[in-house]
Amino acid sequence: MWRFLLLLLWLGSFAAVAEDQSPIRLGMSAPFSGPAAQLGLSYRHGAELVFQKQNQQGGIAGRPLQLVALDDGYEPIRTVANTRQLLFSHQVMALFGYIGTPTSSAVLPMVRHEQIPYLAPFSGADLLRQQNDHFIYNFRASYAEEAKAQIKYLVDQQQLRKIALLIQADEFGATLEQNFLTELSYRGIKPLVISRFQRNSSDLSQAVKQLVQYQPELVLTVGTYQVLAQAIKLANLKKFRPVYSVVSFTGVSKLALMLGSQDKVVASMVMPDPVSNQSDLARAYREAAGQEIPLSDIAFEGFAAATLLVQALQQCSADVSRNCLLKTLPAQQLYDFELHYDQKRHQASNQVFLVSLKNQQLQPLAIND
Repeated sequence: MWRFLLLLLWLGSFAAVAEDQSPIRLGMSAPFSGPAAQLGLSYRHGAELVFQKQNQQGGIAGRPLQLVALDDGYEPIRTVANTRQLLFSHQVMALFGYIGTPTSSAVLPMVRHEQIPYLAPFSGADLLRQQNDHFIYNFRASYAEEAKAQIKYLVDQQQLRKIALLIQADEFGATLEQNFLTELSYRGIKPLVISRFQRNSSDLSQAVKQLVQYQPELVLTVGTYQVLAQAIKLANLKKFRPVYSVVSFTGVSKLALMLGSQDKVVASMVMPDPVSNQSDLARAYREAAGQEIPLSDIAFEGFAAATLLVQALQQCSADVSRNCLLKTLPAQQLYDFELHYDQKRHQASNQVFLVSLKNQQLQPLAIND
């Protein structure tokens, strides 16, 4: 009899150890193929630098971190299918690093129904900053804050007033279009034209033709690096060379490598330049990336967001649960990168950095007070 009891105790302890060593699964849906692929690939790569290092150090209380990343091609219908798979087949603890506003918008009803943590999405949209959505944790500054910084520099400081918008025709474009129009209306300015193109489009000819017709001196853009690079090249062929602005989602580091020496592009970023910045956070990213060239602003953001997530999980090691994670994340600090968590908007950082894209480099710009 006693041997039987010992066997039961041994099996029970073995099961407990096995359970303790089960992976902590995080789910990510992002473009890993198609015109926006580098957004997803870069963000995942930056995050994996953190997760892999933590796993080498024993994971979280002996449990390895596993990022289950599925390709959605930056198409919302695929994001929905991926999210169902992540929630119900992979049974992930949290969703992390989703790329984009239209994709996030498509899964938001499901996320709200399941009340699953939706952490550090790569989007600055207001729809992810609603007071009742306590399960959302936004790391980055909002698009409204990026638009405000751009207009303050380009319109107030540089006195560019003949303005057009080149906008991706979806929730991403609509969000920033409204942000830009709000800032311009404060200054009594109406855009000469709002030209639109389809997400993942390869045909920018009509959109560029509209811009050339109105000859603005500044084009505020909303889109991804590959599409906007194509639009700028088409405009150049027509001898049309205005100043362009792009937002952080574009993929600023990637776009810089695709521009010509005469292109004039200003970008707003939610992370400092990962190459030249001398903060402790930037140094940590460069050390983790090693000899990787080029460094990427998007990978840097993924690295920062994953660092915060791992710190929170470490504090929850005695109770690795969704509730603990959501309670712990807002209190995290990130090296010397300033964070002030906004409980109403569920947002940790409001930092925006302006740069000029010159000679494949990012040159910091200053906004006058």
